[in-house]
Amino acid sequence: MKQLKLTFLLTVLMSMVGVRALAHDFEVKNIDGVTIYYVKTNDTEVAISYRGSYYDTYSNEYNDNVVIPESITYEGKTYSVTRIGSSAFAYCTGLTSIEIPNSVTSIGDNAFVNCSGLTSITIPNSVISIDAYAFSGCSGLTSIEIPNSVTYIGVNAFSGTAWYNNQPDGLIYAGKIAYIYKGTMPVNTSITIKEGTSGIANNAFYKCSGLTSITIPNSVTYIGSSAFYGCSGLTSITIPNSVTSIGGSAFSYCSGLTSITIPNSVTSIGSYAFHGCTGLTSITIPNSVTSIGNSAFYNCTGLTTITIPNSVTSIGKSAFYNCTGLTTITIPNSVTSIGDDAFHGCM
Repeated sequence: MKQLKLTFLLTVLMSMVGVRALAHDFEVKNIDGVTIYYVKTNDTEVAISYRGSYYDTYSNEYNDNVVIPESITYEGKTYSVTRIGSSAFAYCTGLTSIEIPNSVTSIGDNAFVNCSGLTSITIPNSVISIDAYAFSGCSGLTSIEIPNSVTYIGVNAFSGTAWYNNQPDGLIYAGKIAYIYKGTMPVNTSITIKEGTSGIANNAFYKCSGLTSITIPNSVTYIGSSAFYGCSGLTSITIPNSVTSIGGSAFSYCSGLTSITIPNSVTSIGSYAFHGCTGLTSITIPNSVTSIGNSAFYNCTGLTTITIPNSVTSIGKSAFYNCTGLTTITIPNSVTSIGDDAFHGCM
């Protein structure tokens, strides 16, 4: 099998100077005559990029096996290859395998989208994040090795892969991440997330209306965006002290939630975090929280009273919009900014 070793000659085809008309800063040709495209992320690091102004300007540029180097040298300066950029290998249907070096720490959104010829991939221990749709549509991808180093997986990162399709219904784990619940959840479902899980991915339990209770271990450090969006059967949840961030819309439209305690490890409440939680009657915000995002409690009509701690400095726009039952609220002197319509419609 032909192996496209990305060991670069010193010959530089082009350097992008001034206005960046393309998606890359420079392009070089390797010893096999294949042109590779890079974008600088800082003075010492680069990401693999795509050719042209848009990712779909050219397609299927990479075939067979591609070996990504740990570093490249350009104009006498050495750069570490730390990221596979957004859409870098998008629609390369002839790509059958890829070797990712230990220098890479992140894989961008749509990086390998619709690379239907990929059959297996090993992600090195250096990688900490895999962004949305990174391997979506890689229909031939039956084997994926995800290391414990990965702490973030974006929405639909593996949708449409053979690996995902072959998983049984239920909660799917990708490395140490609770990735997604597959299939239709039965009513009155109770889930215990396994010990050692480091995060709950974006959309992990999206619209799982049958979920009535969930146990989150102390190993979990974040709850992703829309993780429990529309889980209308969820009546209560205990968030452990290990959690430091709650993503936007994490509990939006969890209309059955009546009370929630946010642990002192959380520093911000994301936008739309509890949007539409009409059954929520009480919430405890700890002194660790410094900001309340836009529309965080929008239309939480069951809230009657809330105390904002002295740690909070900003309240986003529409944060408590249409909280019609809210009759008492204490705003400390620490708050320096309140967004438009933050308390609009409150009685």
